[in-house]
Amino acid sequence: MFEEYLIDSYYFYEETNNLTEDRDKIRNLRASIFYVASAIEAFANFIGETFSKGDSLFKYEIAFLLDKKIIFDHAKIEVKEVTEYHKIDDKLKLLIKKFSCEFDFSSKEWSDFMEFKKFRDLLIHPRETENEILVEDYKKENQKGLSSIINIMNVISNGIFRKPLRQKLLDLIPET
Repeated sequence: MFEEYLIDSYYFYEETNNLTEDRDKIRNLRASIFYVASAIEAFANFIGETFSKGDSLFKYEIAFLLDKKIIFDHAKIEVKEVTEYHKIDDKLKLLIKKFSCEFDFSSKEWSDFMEFKKFRDLLIHPRETENEILVEDYKKENQKGLSSIINIMNVISNGIFRKPLRQKLLDLIPET
């Protein structure tokens, strides 16, 4: 799914260039932002499921990636998994630290991703009654999100699978 979400995100991002009304541009850019944010979540879930099937990480690491927590139920005297949601940046940090040791968390990629995440959170959890965000700001943050997320996915793919993302996905990185 993460590949489809990236393609959809890029589609809405690029379609903005064909629109004339700011409202229409914002609608497309917002859709693109939501798709790319969903793409990185789906990617982390894909990696978690892959490791779960291969049983090749510690159980607690797999549980963390799959939004679970392993607990001991004293009443039933058993170990079980319960749902516990984890932040996407924490999941990515786990994967990057484990498989891509040379990654610099003070890099432009990471800081752009964190800025994008804040912007996405602003859209998902609005505090204002009116949207006062300019089209240029949507476009700038969208570009940061697409670029940083694809590059981070690529770092993780290289670290885990020893190969980059497919070229068709790398080609979705917007030109600056």
